Amino acid sequence: MGSYSDASPALPFMTDNEYNEAVSIVEATAKALEGYKGVLYGQFMLTASGPKIVEFNARFGDPEAMNTLPVLETPLIDVLVAAREGNRLPDLEVAPQATVCKYAVPEGYPDDPASGTAIEIDPESAGDVLVFYASVDGRDDGIYTTASRAVAVVGIADSISEAEEVVDDALSVADDGLRVRHDIGKPDLVQARIDHMAELRDD
Repeated sequence: MGSYSDASPALPFMTDNEYNEAVSIVEATAKALEGYKGVLYGQFMLTASGPKIVEFNARFGDPEAMNTLPVLETPLIDVLVAAREGNRLPDLEVAPQATVCKYAVPEGYPDDPASGTAIEIDPESAGDVLVFYASVDGRDDGIYTTASRAVAVVGIADSISEAEEVVDDALSVADDGLRVRHDIGKPDLVQARIDHMAELRDD
């Protein structure tokens, strides 16, 4: 339903040591996969004793890639070609900006989704956002939902809270027939994660 990234590599509820530990796990796994070429996406759970891997995927994370690729300043094609050719990957340059991604899904998703709702998000008038259509039905008179996640909207700003406001403004038209997790990236939710991790570390 959505995700967010901060202007710094670590998320607000992570310490730098926890972030570096997660990166080292991915690097060690990639090194162990001799001859592997491709994407390696690690899904982590942050615990009182540090990050724990939940699973690896050989694909870009969805919607996590929507958070990271828009702020990647190194041309992605250069990274992909270097990986294909077995050359040293270029150093990655990432803009120091935060991103928030939220999905609009049909009412009832995922158990009993109701399809056929018109999607009226206009990228030209939605503000400083990126709009990614997913499972939709393009008709002569517009774009409509199917039975899965319909459209993702990504905001980019100097902070998570600013990026969240931009996305929420763009998704304000998502009312009847659509559902959005408006809490994703809200300051109170981010603070709750920070407080929760502080409590776990103190126990």
